[in-house]
Amino acid sequence: MMLSPRIVIVDDEPSVRSGLSNLLRSEGYDTHVFESAEAFLRDEAALADASLLILDVKLKGMGGFDLYRQVALHPDPPPVIFVSGHGDENMQWYAINLGAVTFLRKPINIETLLEYIRHELSSREGSR
Repeated sequence: MMLSPRIVIVDDEPSVRSGLSNLLRSEGYDTHVFESAEAFLRDEAALADASLLILDVKLKGMGGFDLYRQVALHPDPPPVIFVSGHGDENMQWYAINLGAVTFLRKPINIETLLEYIRHELSSREGSR
């Protein structure tokens, strides 16, 4: 039996967390949601089980970029998609240069998000 890819969502807005989780579950993905970077980092299994991370840039406490730097220290870190309601081109450029798959502004275009997820997960599966 093949397990569904697990997508981790770290966003401090409850409506974004639940909305993205419901959407991704309806597409056949398993999700795990966190309201903060700190909560995610406390859950040791979360990173190990993650196929992809969706990180909000501006979080209460540790921000998404700092969380990404922590995740990148692990062997074979999952790909990351950054999202933000406060983003601009500089933030987008910074996210991509850090190594993110992409940077999407809120409100998120769902079809664009799903295209990035499908592409990233299928290319990673093909390289294993």
